[in-house]
Amino acid sequence: MASYSPKSRFSLLSHNELETVLNWRNKPHIRQNMHHQETITWTQHSQWYEALTNDDSRLFFVFYQNDRPIGVLNFSQYPSVPDTFEWGCYIGEDNAWPGSGLLLEIAALQFALEIESANALYAEVLSFNKSVIKLHTLFQYMPLEDGPSFVRDEEEHCVKRFKYKREQWQHNKAIVLNRLPKQICAAARNIEFEV
Repeated sequence: MASYSPKSRFSLLSHNELETVLNWRNKPHIRQNMHHQETITWTQHSQWYEALTNDDSRLFFVFYQNDRPIGVLNFSQYPSVPDTFEWGCYIGEDNAWPGSGLLLEIAALQFALEIESANALYAEVLSFNKSVIKLHTLFQYMPLEDGPSFVRDEEEHCVKRFKYKREQWQHNKAIVLNRLPKQICAAARNIEFEV
């Protein structure tokens, strides 16, 4: 792992970043871990952005690392549970800092449960996405009942569901961070959100 700790800034998506985000979203390794893995056209992407800008229940951040865009972090209010946020993320650049996935986990928990004071953070992961499931386990997410099964590439999979309550994060935060490499803990102190 790199010995320095980068600065992580999360800025709301602007029109200037749309092309970059679309290029990331259409990368094969990102599409394969999405519920909908079809290639997205510019027209579809523009319509999605228009809907996003008119929807107060969703927030879409671009993840800047030392002022360089490398990925996204998004939140939406969970349907029928107003005090719960659902979140998703991905790293779009291939040469991001080695601990960037861990920083996304920390940033999601901090934003939803500390900045926004939601009662819970909810996540869905496709069952073959083992690296993200491993991260959620490391951070001590509470597993929920599996979601619906689906078939992809002639194999059956399911949607793994997780929840993190605010009081659980308040109790676990120091414990979880102390288990991580020192560079990650240092970088976690350099996370900021521009809302």
